[in-house]
Amino acid sequence: MTVVDIDAARVERDPERLLAWAVLRRLVEASRTDVVRLLWPDGDAAAPARVTRLVEMLRQGDSTLPAGLQGLTAEKTAQITQQAEADLQWARLNRWRLITPDDPEWPTRRLEESFGTTGDMDGPVLSGGAVPGESGDTPGVRSRAARPFALWGRGPAELASTVERSVALVGTRSSTTYGNRTTHRFAGELAGAGYTVVSGGAVGIDTAAHRGALEGSGATVAVAASGPGEIYPRSNEDLFRRIAQTGLVVTEYPPKTRPARYRFLTRNRLVAGLTRGTVLLAAGHRSGAVNTANWADVMLRPVMVLPGPVDRAEYVGCHKRIRDGAGTLVTSVAEIREIIEPIGSVDPDQQLDLQFAASPVQLLSRDQLAVFDACGIATDDTGHLDQIAAEIGLPMAAVVRTVGELEGTGLVVRDGDRWVKNDR
Repeated sequence: MTVVDIDAARVERDPERLLAWAVLRRLVEASRTDVVRLLWPDGDAAAPARVTRLVEMLRQGDSTLPAGLQGLTAEKTAQITQQAEADLQWARLNRWRLITPDDPEWPTRRLEESFGTTGDMDGPVLSGGAVPGESGDTPGVRSRAARPFALWGRGPAELASTVERSVALVGTRSSTTYGNRTTHRFAGELAGAGYTVVSGGAVGIDTAAHRGALEGSGATVAVAASGPGEIYPRSNEDLFRRIAQTGLVVTEYPPKTRPARYRFLTRNRLVAGLTRGTVLLAAGHRSGAVNTANWADVMLRPVMVLPGPVDRAEYVGCHKRIRDGAGTLVTSVAEIREIIEPIGSVDPDQQLDLQFAASPVQLLSRDQLAVFDACGIATDDTGHLDQIAAEIGLPMAAVVRTVGELEGTGLVVRDGDRWVKNDR
C-alpha cells in the first residue's frame, strides 16, 4: 500500500484549480452526467479536466449551462466560493484532503473500468436531494449518478494503489452472529492476501468487514455517506478513527454534510465502483446492500453471495440473488479470489484439501475400504473373518493381512473372534 505525503502534495497543487474543484464539490452533490461531460467534453476522463473553465462559466451565469446550474447570482457565486475556501481551510486543519483527477492518487483506471461500461448512467440530478417518491432501486436512482469528479479523503493510504486490488464486503446493518463472524474472517483473509477491503462504515456487516481487515493488518477504505466532520453512525467514531490512521476514509460530500437516505444510495455506487468485485454477506428482502450489488451489476463487476440459514430474514436477499442467477455462491476467500483473479491463479479445491483434509477412511485403498465396510459393529454379530471373506470375495490370506492393516490405523479393533469398527 502506497502512503501519501499529504503536506508535500499540498505544496505541488495549483491553488486556482484546487479551489475550482472545491467550488464544484460544494455546488454539485455527488455527481452528474452533464457536469462530467462539461469537465471532459471529449469523453477522455484521463485528460485534464476543464474545471476552471466550468467554474468561470458558473460565475458568469453562462446560458449554455445545464438546468440546475444556471441562474447563479454574483452574490450566490461569491458565497459558494467563500464556503469552498472555508472547506479547504477546515480540511487542512483536520487532516483531510480533496482528491481530484489532477492528483497522482486519483483512481482513473478503476473508475474507467467501472463507469466506462455504463455511459456514466445518463440522467441529470439537481443538487441537494433525491427525486421525491423514488425507492432505493428504481432506475431513476441509478441513472442519476455519474462517475465522481472529486473526493474528500482522510488517511495515509494513496487512493489509486489502495483500491487497485480491492473487494467490497457489504451487508445488512441487522446482521447475525454467523454473518459478522464470516465477514470478519473473510476480511482478515483477504487482507492477508494483499487485498483492500472496501465498505461503507455502517454497523453490522460493514463494521465486521473493516475490523477484520484492520485486525488482519491490512488496508481498508470506508466510503462515507456524510461529509468530513459528520461521523455516521456515531457509534463507529472510533472505527473511523482507526481506519484513518492506516487506510482511508473517503466521501463525495463536502464538510459537515449530514447523511440522508439518497446519499447512501449514491454512495453505494462508489463502494461497487472502486473495487474489483462485491461480496454480499447478508441482505434482507429490502436492503441497501442489495443496492450496492445492483450497482456492481450495472458496472459489470462480479457479485458474490454468501448463503445463510434459510429461516433467517437477514438472508432472503442473498438467497434470491443466488436463485435468480444474479450472484455466485461463495463460501471461502479462495472462491472469492478464484472469481476476481486471473483464471487458473487460485485453486479453491486445493484450499479445501488444506481446510478439510481427507479422513482416515477416505485414505483407504479399495480393498481396505471393502474389508472395513464388512467389519462388524459393537451391537451386531458380524465381522468374523469367514463372513468378511465371503461378503467381499477376497482370499482369506488377503482378508487377514488387510484386517491387520486396519487395526494398525486404529479403524478396527478385535472383539473376541470378531473385527469391529472402532467407534471412539
